[in-house]
Amino acid sequence: MSNKVHWGVAAVLCGFSAAMAFSISYAMMNRRFEEMLPEYKINNEIYGKIGEIRYTVDKYYVGGYDQQDAVDMAAAGYVAGIGDRWSNYMSAEQFEKYKLSFSGQSFGIGLYTSYHADTRELRIVEVFPGSDGEKLELKKGDLILGAEGKTMQEDGYSETLEAIAGEEGTKARIIIRRKATGETETVEMERKTTQQTMVSGKMLADGQTGFIRIYSFHRGSEKQMEKAVDKLVSQGASQLVFDVRNNPGGSVDSVCTAVDTLVPHGLIMTLRTKDGKETIYESDEKQQELPMAVLVNAESISAAEFFAAALQEYGKAVVVGEQTIGKGYAQQNYELQDGSALHLSDQEYFTPLGKSLIGTGVTPDITCAAPKGFDLYFSSEKKDAQLQAALAALE
Repeated sequence: MSNKVHWGVAAVLCGFSAAMAFSISYAMMNRRFEEMLPEYKINNEIYGKIGEIRYTVDKYYVGGYDQQDAVDMAAAGYVAGIGDRWSNYMSAEQFEKYKLSFSGQSFGIGLYTSYHADTRELRIVEVFPGSDGEKLELKKGDLILGAEGKTMQEDGYSETLEAIAGEEGTKARIIIRRKATGETETVEMERKTTQQTMVSGKMLADGQTGFIRIYSFHRGSEKQMEKAVDKLVSQGASQLVFDVRNNPGGSVDSVCTAVDTLVPHGLIMTLRTKDGKETIYESDEKQQELPMAVLVNAESISAAEFFAAALQEYGKAVVVGEQTIGKGYAQQNYELQDGSALHLSDQEYFTPLGKSLIGTGVTPDITCAAPKGFDLYFSSEKKDAQLQAALAALE
């Protein structure tokens, strides 16, 4: 009997041996990766699923689509899936806008507005300094009726805002109705970056109360607040009311600096990371000596809640209004390779007395609901039940 092996059989055996060797090597490599990198398996599952979806879409989907939009939506969905309402994904474009706003600046036509869905009215609340609105002497209460051929009544809020948006340096044609005269005119306003008005102050009708509204605690708000307080005190204010209703929060540094100017020496805030590392903010001895109150509602969030809680715990202010929402996490932005970012809850914060606000929020010293039909920015002092309750408490 011949011991020779036919060359075809030999080739098959060699190929089989090579395939077996590759499979064994690949399995061992996978196992080694899983041992070396605990996340390798889950990452492989995620990337594999996304790849499978992309392959199926590209092969069978009859419509067209933007792949970057799909990737952004997938990333947003993953972050939404962690179940934290305060964490989110931002595309590169969204992240650039966020950074600008968080720095205390605004890109657009330089107006802070309030929209009323029932009447489809878009009213000016603040005119930012340096904007064309300031040059045109637009005032609080003036209406924006439309822009670039779109109108609030016929096209709605979203389309009107889209018409106002545009590239920096270009001009938008805006239809304005002046509150003082009732006259309607079309004006041109340049789209550009301006400093936000984050704090406004005024003397109330009683001639003794300085009223400070804080729209947000974005960077620079603490300086605007201190300036507003100093101005009102110089005008003869003998008591102060801070309004943080509808304030969505902002910078930890800014709110801690704001609190520092109002409370005595001591602990302001403690931040704690997942691994237990702590960052501590303390105040100096300088403080505001006047009687104070803080107005809050269910839309006072994050830094706004903390501002009220800190003044309440130091016994520096009476808190009036509604129970706040209970956000006790601080977020940081983790920029990704393509310029997008994760806005992620990575620290828990604690009040001067060491309390977490998570799920509890701030309980007012005086609970008072806003009356039906109340407009935070345009109702009179007398119709503001929460403000009136605060003034009564300060007496």
